[in-house]
Amino acid sequence: MKWSEVRERFPDQFVLVEELASHVEGDRVLVDDVAVVRAVPEEEATKTLMQCRDKMFVYHTYNDSVVIGLRRRPGLRGRLGAH
Repeated sequence: MKWSEVRERFPDQFVLVEELASHVEGDRVLVDDVAVVRAVPEEEATKTLMQCRDKMFVYHTYNDSVVIGLRRRPGLRGRLGAH
């Protein structure tokens, strides 16, 4: 389902979704297609988000599009092991 459809069906609320298709632009993931699992009451949104795994996440339909910032893992500094 496209995000615009999700916004129409679930106006002004949090939804638990699974990412089905996305693409990367620079340091951001732009989600193209999602499957809605369920609406999430505002008071449960953070707890539900913390329990998400894989491609599941909670997002608010206030947002025009689904954009997720990428976090790069910092490289290791120095050497491992004894000298």
